[in-house]
Amino acid sequence: MDEPAPLHRAEVLGHAEAARDALLRPPGPGPLDHALRTEAAVHAAESAGRPDLVARYRALGSGTAGGPAPAGRSALREAVRDWTRSATLAPATVGRDGVDALAAAGLDTAGVVSLAQLVAFVSYEVRVAAGRELLAGWTSGGQREAAARPIPAPPVAFTTAPLVWHPWVQAVDADRLSAAQRAVLDRHATLSTDSPYYRTLLHDPVALDHRTHLYNALMYGRGGLARADRELVTLVASRVNGCAYCAGVHARKFARMVRDEQLTDQLLAHGSAALDADPRRQAVARFAERLAAPAPTADGADLAAVRAAGLDGAELLDLVHCAALFGWANRLMQTLGAPAPPGEPCPGGCCTGTSGPDAPRDATR
Repeated sequence: MDEPAPLHRAEVLGHAEAARDALLRPPGPGPLDHALRTEAAVHAAESAGRPDLVARYRALGSGTAGGPAPAGRSALREAVRDWTRSATLAPATVGRDGVDALAAAGLDTAGVVSLAQLVAFVSYEVRVAAGRELLAGWTSGGQREAAARPIPAPPVAFTTAPLVWHPWVQAVDADRLSAAQRAVLDRHATLSTDSPYYRTLLHDPVALDHRTHLYNALMYGRGGLARADRELVTLVASRVNGCAYCAGVHARKFARMVRDEQLTDQLLAHGSAALDADPRRQAVARFAERLAAPAPTADGADLAAVRAAGLDGAELLDLVHCAALFGWANRLMQTLGAPAPPGEPCPGGCCTGTSGPDAPRDATR
């Protein structure tokens, strides 16, 4: 069997590696120390049934994890573990209570955001690994175990109407940015302090920086999967993960690109089943749904369907990575805050009392 084809967007690999290092081994990690970060990454990979990633994270955190918790740290260790499991298997169930439990156990706001980035990043790597194995024709080869059973999540009402995302932690004050935070904004025209989402993620500017580079390369890079198909992938991925905000943003983009609002409404309601009249896009959407789901189930039959639909190697790699990307994006949106229609109160109680406008730029990156 062959090795997976090299990703044609080399910057994606570079920024994924940099994000992994920044999230697991940052300088001055604060209450979410290196040992806790390693334990969280390992537990997320174990919950997803990926012993290969478990081994990778343990090796990266060698000498930092394991052993009894220091005095006064057992409560934080347990809270991080509980939160990690929920965010991995059912991010829609985490809620404001999950964030409050981390804070009560001693994790500061920056630590909560970094933990969310770390667990969401592991979800991305889980899906990249599973997808690239399929593309290479690999069987499990001992690298996959049964994932923990997904936690049932409440039903979600999806809509193409704009929503406002409200953070459950104190967002960074736009008038009091550090030099590192300002530098990230200066590097990315797609980021805006008008968005409470980006100001929340600015608590970990290095992670936000690498994630934005990766997002832009996958969603806007030239060649590979058509732009409309990338939006389709992110729409259905967000739908299966129950992320109303992301699903709505990318539904609006997809509708503009294909000029079909009725089809888009059907996609939000029924997912890939709405595409019976378009076998090519149905195969793409079904693969994305099954790879992005809380317990990825994409298999050889799904891959055969997208190959039969005519996708080439570069398009297949984009399909895998875009679906995986929203294992990351959805978890950030769902575990750090919640959306509501403009003018309505923050679900679960907003931390700041000021939600800010619906982001003028795509607030799911």
